[in-house]
Amino acid sequence: MSVCSLAILSFSINAVASECFKWHSLGTKKIHGVSGISAIDENRFLVIHDRKKDHEPRLGIVTWKRDQAPSLTHIPWCTTDNLPVDLEAMTAIPNQHNEYLVLESKGVVTRIELKLNNGCNIISQFTLPTATLETNMEGLAAYCSQDDCVLAWAERGDETNPAKLSWAKFDIANNQLHAVENEAFEFDAPYPKNRHRSISDLSFDNQGNLWASSTFDPSDTGPFKSAIYNLGYFIFDEGEIEWEEADDIEPIVQYTHDNVKIEGLFFLESTLIMVSEDEDLGGKIARKRFIEKD
Repeated sequence: MSVCSLAILSFSINAVASECFKWHSLGTKKIHGVSGISAIDENRFLVIHDRKKDHEPRLGIVTWKRDQAPSLTHIPWCTTDNLPVDLEAMTAIPNQHNEYLVLESKGVVTRIELKLNNGCNIISQFTLPTATLETNMEGLAAYCSQDDCVLAWAERGDETNPAKLSWAKFDIANNQLHAVENEAFEFDAPYPKNRHRSISDLSFDNQGNLWASSTFDPSDTGPFKSAIYNLGYFIFDEGEIEWEEADDIEPIVQYTHDNVKIEGLFFLESTLIMVSEDEDLGGKIARKRFIEKD
């Protein structure tokens, strides 16, 4: 049996003493809001935008060196026609250089390859098996343990419906998603409440723990609120994948007065990179470092 260890449950979320936590602006227009993020390397991050009009950007690269302010540069989508509509989540494909999955809110997943000239190629496309006409998805994350990989995705939920986390075994080489064999895990975030999205993004840390952001979205100008949760982890056992919910799911950290609507998460080693999609106010990015308790 190979079990993803829950070492993170003994973690305390704190900023490293030498690093003052701060939200950095990526721009103050709607096109600067970010709905998903993943790493290209330690200083560059591929981001997506949930835009719908043909002239609006879908992809961008954030360059952020430790001693400099972050900067966002938009790059072209892979084709000039059939542009994706409402990109809401993305994940790097484990062990595949410069390959990513990007998710539209209606459940369409596109596998892309980022090219050296900052363009991209479309490798394939599929629709998640739980998608319906009412689908509104906002989370996607992939994780591998030895030879087995899982793809997790989530319906975002609202003030009357919980978020729904689904998953299936993912054959990366053949780009094949196996049948969903389990009922969705329902999650109603305890914070924020009212006009909230219980899952606005998903990300695995390096140890296989699955994290989620939740948001409060009252208007196009806020005030926004967000929280980060550890939802649980997957057990990989002789080709089978089982979900294990975390005990006492409570906010690990809350952003009550920062006016950010976190819609993108990504772990770079022990650092959580977070991005926001703040509607008319643009977007922001921040780093949060994890340190282990003694």
